Amino acid sequence: MRYEISKQGNSTILQINEERFDAKLAPAFRNHVEAIQQELGDYIVLDIQNVKFMDSSGLGALMAIYKLLKDKNIAVANAQSPVLSLFKLTRMDRLIKTFDSVDAALETAV
Repeated sequence: MRYEISKQGNSTILQINEERFDAKLAPAFRNHVEAIQQELGDYIVLDIQNVKFMDSSGLGALMAIYKLLKDKNIAVANAQSPVLSLFKLTRMDRLIKTFDSVDAALETAV
């Protein structure tokens, strides 16, 4: 899985650089976040601008991360229209806030 990690203050930005977040990538993502969870800030922004397709495995991985990092605040930024629609359809947007940009997500962390 291709991704980049950056920090801004006490926030961690995980940018997923894949077009598909599906059953092929979800386990690797979940395992990686578990491995680095101690290094993550209190506020985590998942930048999914490059993700054009997400299936139930991708949603499941996000839910697993949400539960694993229950002591942290998690947000999603830059979701493409089909992915954002999936978030709304499954009501995932009630658990994990979505923002139009990373900057907008980071503003709520302050």
